[in-house]
Order: sequence, then C-alpha cells, then structure tokens
Amino acid sequence: MLKKRNIPWQVITYLILLFMIFIAVFPSIWMLSTSIKQTTELYDIPPEIIPDEPTLANYVNVLSTPKMYMAFLNSVIVTFFVVVITLFLAVLAGYGLARYKFKGSRYVKIAMLLGQMVPGVVLIIPLYFLFTRLRLLDTLYALIIADLALTIPMGVVMLSAFFLTVPRELEEAAKIDGTTEIGALFRVVLPIAKPGIISVAIYTFIHAWEEFLFALNLTLSSRTRTLPIAISTFAGEFSVDWGSTMAAAAVVALPVLAIFLLCNRYFVQGLSEGAVKG
Repeated sequence: MLKKRNIPWQVITYLILLFMIFIAVFPSIWMLSTSIKQTTELYDIPPEIIPDEPTLANYVNVLSTPKMYMAFLNSVIVTFFVVVITLFLAVLAGYGLARYKFKGSRYVKIAMLLGQMVPGVVLIIPLYFLFTRLRLLDTLYALIIADLALTIPMGVVMLSAFFLTVPRELEEAAKIDGTTEIGALFRVVLPIAKPGIISVAIYTFIHAWEEFLFALNLTLSSRTRTLPIAISTFAGEFSVDWGSTMAAAAVVALPVLAIFLLCNRYFVQGLSEGAVKG
C-alpha cells in the first residue's frame, strides 16, 4: 500500500504525465479536427476542436486528386525497396559485426553512428551533384539510394547489438546437425531476432515513408513526387487549403500509425533487448 504522504507525489506525477501526453497528442488531434472542418470554420475565434458541421469533403478532394495517386505509388515503391534492401544488408552486416571480430570492428560501429549525427541538409548538396553526374536526378533510384545511405548504417548497428544477445551455442548445435553457417543464421538466429528485425523494419519504413528533404530536392516533377511533397502542393502562392492539407497529412500518417500499433510490442522489445550490449 502507498503511504499517505506519497499520494500527493503520485497525483502530481500522473498529472505531469497526462499533461505531457496531451502536448504530444494535441497536434494529431488538431490535424484530424481541421481535416473534417468546412472552410468557414477554419478561422473561427475562438477555435473549436469539434466542428459544428463535420464534413469529409477534404478527404474526397485529396483522394480524387490524380497527383495523390501517383505520389502514393511512388512512396510505396521507394519505401518497399528501402525496407527490403536495408533488412537484407543490415542482417548480413550486423551478423558479421556481431560474430566476427576483426581489427577496427568497433570503430566501424562508431563510424556508422557518427554518420547518423550528420544533418540531412549537409548531405543534400553532394548527393544532388552526385546524382546529377550519374543522370539519376528526378528518378526514384535517387530517392532509394539517398534513403539507404541513412537507414542501412542504423539498421546494421541495431541488429549487430541484437545478435550479440543470441547465444552462440544455438548456432553451434545447428552446425553439428549439419546446417551451414548461412543456414544457421536464417533458420536459428533470425527467428530469435524477430523483434530486432521488426524494429529495424519499422524504423526504416517510417524514415522512407515520411522523408521530405531528399524528396524535395532530388525530384523535379510530379512523375517522381512522393506523398510528403504532394501534401505541400495544396499550399498556393497566396493561400493554403488547410482542410485538404490536413486531410492529406492524415492519409499519410495512417499507415505509419497502423503499423506502429500492430508491431509496437516487437518494436519496444527490439530496442530494449538490442540496447543491452549495444
């Protein structure tokens, strides 16, 4: 039982936590509220979270726009290849760093982590000139390669830390039974490391699906535009269609929210277990 003198501190703690949760969730609530408001209600003083006459016209406007379909398809293609390639390379490289010690192996991890600290705005200029020379500017290949430059190092670091928690004895037992080293990796290690793999997949998906800076600077036409850039097109030179903008933002955020809610348990488990020896 809690002592009476601890009750006030418990109440204060929960109030602070509730306030922090409200601050974190409020932008999403306001986004959904704005997306179902009519134009006449957007500028009401004082503003109202629950509109008087909710409407789905903004969602109809967004979903009936051809440029949104093309942007959605581009985002799906880029995200799919970034996730698949990142997982494939991160599994192999992470396993190698976890199981094979060579001179400078620790510095490889440090270099990968340092690379994550470099702001994307610093990388965009050399990447722009590189893709221009390679004639890949305004292509989905450029977006995929640029995203991979950021997702692969983080994926390798996360999975190598997670593989360290998998006992070597399980792999040795599999080898005694006649399984090759690659077979032991895919049949024994990967099923155990599923939470870590899912956490890397979620991280990669969120990064590729919502990436804005590279998509803004490396795409020049609607043919290669992704969803985050398509949202910005609802802002005109002299006005912004806030209802459609918020509806488009909700459409973009929905897949991320759904995947995170479905895989939240694995994501938290993968981060916590991978951090033990990271």
